[in-house]
Amino acid sequence: MQALDDWLRAVRGDGIVLVRTRVAGPWGFAVEPRDATVFHFVAEGRAIVRQPNAESIEVLPGELILFPRGSAHEVAHSARGKTLPLADFMALRNDVVDSAARTTTLICGEFDIDRHLTLPAMRALPGAVHMRAGDASGGSSALGATLRLLRAEVEASNFGNQIVVRSLLSMLFIYFMREWAETTAPDASGWFSAVRTPRTARALACIHESPEHNWTLDELASQAGLSRAAFARQFNAAVGEPPHNYLTRWRMGIAARLLLETDLRLSEIAARVGYRSEFSFSRTFKRWRGVAPDRFRRASVLEAN
Repeated sequence: MQALDDWLRAVRGDGIVLVRTRVAGPWGFAVEPRDATVFHFVAEGRAIVRQPNAESIEVLPGELILFPRGSAHEVAHSARGKTLPLADFMALRNDVVDSAARTTTLICGEFDIDRHLTLPAMRALPGAVHMRAGDASGGSSALGATLRLLRAEVEASNFGNQIVVRSLLSMLFIYFMREWAETTAPDASGWFSAVRTPRTARALACIHESPEHNWTLDELASQAGLSRAAFARQFNAAVGEPPHNYLTRWRMGIAARLLLETDLRLSEIAARVGYRSEFSFSRTFKRWRGVAPDRFRRASVLEAN
């Protein structure tokens, strides 16, 4: 899936572990809406996940629940268990191991992904995704094996742990996206269906691979092997927005990463995302991101310091 490969290469899915605990007795925490993709892995025991206006979800050993859009939810030992704010729970429980016979081992974290860049994919996912990755030992699937390795690393004290955990979280994100894409019903709508449908996938791959190219609707339709009207209709129905919107969204996402990670001049970044004019690029970036590119860059430097 070339379209998904190029998307993953740009998005990356860098993650952090927020809390790892082995907890007994009544426990629970509430997660406020976050600008990140949040996950909870139950290594042993069980957890009940509650969401507003939705049925509770029981998460069993070896299972993962992920909130793609960082929506509010609660995680507790029971359907009616009381909860603390996540920050308070982290302060009390992170790296704390209870020795009781009946406990729940949790590893919770988040992926810091560009919500603008990933919006078409994230909105195609349910508010909460419950992945049954295997048995209590982690199962034999790639997703289960990665979760098993993640548990081993966060529970061990060894040199290079943080580097390994960061790599495992990137792998976890990729395996999750791959598994969801592979199990999406062929007749389903949404971004994941689009990357599996040969015609729209070819157009998406063109956009992902070459954002600097001056793509026109006619060119993308030709790549998809469709007429202009049929391509526009099918793309909009599958992806959730017109081709030009998706192209601009992708370009601005790539530009944001270049602003954050390089010292390239604005004119150089503009050229890399298909704009001959620095002024035109800056105007478009501000319209999509709400701030001019130079201020976006300065703000990121201030946050880092």
